Amino acid sequence: MLKISFIGAGSLVFGRNVLTDILTFPALRDDTLICLEDLDPQRLDLMYRYMQKYKESYPQDTKGIRFEKTTDQKKAVEDAKYIINAVHIGGLDAFKLDIEIPFKYGVSQCVGDTLGPGGVFRFLRSVPFFKSLLNDIKDVGSEIKPLILNYTNPMAMNTWLCNILSSESTIGLCHGVQGSAAILRFLLSSETSLDLSPRDFSYMCAGINHMAWFLEVRYRDPTVRNGTWIDGYPILIETVKNRPEAIVMEKLRFDMMESTGYFMTESSGHLSEYLPYYRKREDLLEKYKGSEKGHPSLKHSEDFYMQVKNQGKMENDFERRMKGNRMQHKENPSGEYASRIINALETGNPFRFNGNILNTNRAFITNLPRGCCIEVSIFADRHGLHPQGGIELPTVCQALCMSNIMVQKAAVEGAIELDKEKIYHAILLDPNTASVCSPAEIRDMVNEMFEKEARWIPQF
Repeated sequence: MLKISFIGAGSLVFGRNVLTDILTFPALRDDTLICLEDLDPQRLDLMYRYMQKYKESYPQDTKGIRFEKTTDQKKAVEDAKYIINAVHIGGLDAFKLDIEIPFKYGVSQCVGDTLGPGGVFRFLRSVPFFKSLLNDIKDVGSEIKPLILNYTNPMAMNTWLCNILSSESTIGLCHGVQGSAAILRFLLSSETSLDLSPRDFSYMCAGINHMAWFLEVRYRDPTVRNGTWIDGYPILIETVKNRPEAIVMEKLRFDMMESTGYFMTESSGHLSEYLPYYRKREDLLEKYKGSEKGHPSLKHSEDFYMQVKNQGKMENDFERRMKGNRMQHKENPSGEYASRIINALETGNPFRFNGNILNTNRAFITNLPRGCCIEVSIFADRHGLHPQGGIELPTVCQALCMSNIMVQKAAVEGAIELDKEKIYHAILLDPNTASVCSPAEIRDMVNEMFEKEARWIPQF
């Protein structure tokens, strides 16, 4: 029997996508137990009932699948070969403080889940959870060491921490690379008048989570058999210069591409927080916004308000879907990587993806620090995970990644050592915060965040 556990299964829309992805692979529904775990019994029960309804709708396809639910994390990880994680410690109450307190000091955040004051304190809230998860895995003493597929942000800090505490325990997964690749393929299709399918588009992307760089972007004419691969960057650069209306939703990202020569993962709203260039003045936010709402708007706290607005809508949507006689069948997995990785590891059918791992001996990205968390191309097959190595980033890409890595490094060290001063240093080094605050102001802000968020970070 194969056991796959989902920690934080109350993450409704994301959980539904990943769980139904698993059911699209015949090899993963032969004799499989899927354990759903969450501390919120109501949302957990909702996800469990949804998946049971899906199973009832397609009994022939899912006869080898069993679902169980639990609020006991140790029970969930026992005998699990794969653990998918999507928790959000503190929920909206903590998220609100991550956004509101820094704003008092002039630090504007569109999302606030990856770097800067919001990202660092979200990480600190997650540390006790990850320690408990790794301890539970150790306590149950299973013969097979499970692979943790982590989706919880801040991705780099969380993955870095877990792999320090338990070597090669965790791989970090994000949808920024494949989402960004789809944007580039669509743009090249439009500009060349070619209907480029994924097989006619190729890229090599490397860096760190939410700041990985498309070092190569290539396409070929689908109407020409065995056609030559063509560099896509000259067309992309020409489009930015001559047809700004084509990139209006991602003006900030393409501005960075013009500046550095390389397109970067993650939306403009997220990206604006990892740099010192954009969020320090209202006129810059207005100039580079891509819309009036959503992440392209660059608005302060936009992600928080989107989540508040959507409260209850997901639950209602689940209940509505379950009232029907038959749920919609899913033929193919979504763009999320988890199910495809598990299928590759179980069947040996190789799958290439971009994942987050530690830069062991600087073997994978040679000009980023040894042991930091990086995002590179990885192949999965029956023999395990095989990262691409020997990558050297262009100097400008290296430098911008380093500005984020040092924040992450200080935060991880501070979390392990329970050193508040290193947490202060982490936020002191944050490019966006440093663009608007003095060191003394940053210290006051960090002290206030420690005070107001104390109930979620008892370790301090």
